[in-house]
Amino acid sequence: MRFVFFILFLVCPIGFLVAKEHSEFCSMERLCVIYIQDKTGVDIYFQNKIAIDETYTTVSVNATSTNMRSSRKLPLVTVLKGPKRKKLFRLNVNKPNKRWVYQIKYKWILGNYSAFHDPKVVYELPFEKGLKVRVYQGYKGTKSHQGDNRYSIDFGLKEGDLITAARDGVVIDTEQKNNEGGFEIKYIHSANYIKILHDDGTIGQYAHLRYMGVLVKRGQRVTAGTPIGYAGSTGFSDGPHLHFEVYKPTRSLRKQTIPTQFRTEFTDAEVVTEGELLWRRDSNSPVVKLQSDIDEIQICESVQNLERLGCNGTSFATGSPIYFYIPLLKPSRYKIQISVRKNGTSILKLYNWETNPDWWDTYLDVQLEDPSEPLEGDWTATVSIDGVVQKEVEFQLTSVK
Repeated sequence: MRFVFFILFLVCPIGFLVAKEHSEFCSMERLCVIYIQDKTGVDIYFQNKIAIDETYTTVSVNATSTNMRSSRKLPLVTVLKGPKRKKLFRLNVNKPNKRWVYQIKYKWILGNYSAFHDPKVVYELPFEKGLKVRVYQGYKGTKSHQGDNRYSIDFGLKEGDLITAARDGVVIDTEQKNNEGGFEIKYIHSANYIKILHDDGTIGQYAHLRYMGVLVKRGQRVTAGTPIGYAGSTGFSDGPHLHFEVYKPTRSLRKQTIPTQFRTEFTDAEVVTEGELLWRRDSNSPVVKLQSDIDEIQICESVQNLERLGCNGTSFATGSPIYFYIPLLKPSRYKIQISVRKNGTSILKLYNWETNPDWWDTYLDVQLEDPSEPLEGDWTATVSIDGVVQKEVEFQLTSVK
């Protein structure tokens, strides 16, 4: 089942101001344009007031004016480093005795457009060890991972699940005071998030954190696996999850998301795909070679219990159907076989089917019947996928449940 998807738009804020005296205007309480005006013109400065020394901010600025000329060719694209104020250009008055007016327009995005992602880097999954998490939306997901967000991943974390850093870096921006969310455009700027700058200049973004769910501060250095926050559903989201992406700005101030490789239970480096069930694995631990989550293979007495994944029974009534539930680790076309035999007898039932390549799990309802011998007793079900045994499950059939 698909769950939550989401889109995060927190790039390229735009500022407009017509100024007639010394003034300052800030976008999102972060990037500020500062005007220092005198009788012969105005100096234009920019400053990222929340930046730390390592922060890069790409800015595109243009000006329209009457009776003025710029000291630099416009439009101008430049990169600010750190929190210091930087003069970008001056508008000089042509004829001081005549009226002069100017307007500044700008866009900005955190990061340096000249950064280059290191393709050899392998990321850790961004959640704590012990969690098994489904990828609800992968790269180029049709619901919302298109355009600038096409190389983003939605991990199906629950509300309050611990988020960990996927890669070493330094925290350059956080937001945790938003407490609203929903799958409506009005929530597009209401997500809580963390942004971490990597050594190659790219930025890892973790979004939709819960209210007051950030555990790190700007300027804090973290290593892969460090707890950084708690999952939530703030912003443009229809349910709890973690939106993760690695990006760099482009010269045109778009967000260029970048495909990344993760260490998973399957391999030391893979591009994860939609529908995969994942968990963290240490580099020295053996890889998983099965196709199912064997801990969650279950036999259920009803579809209702199956849907809730709350069935762990071992005793079932004869004459009633039983349901075998098999969660898949990766969606694909598999050949499933369940052999059911009554212990100590010759009774053996075989059930075979193929999965659809889009399925995240599969189940089969079975009505056990055999007129030659009573069904009551101990049974063993053997679940195999593509000829590889996944798990054996012991259960009992009784005349009265």
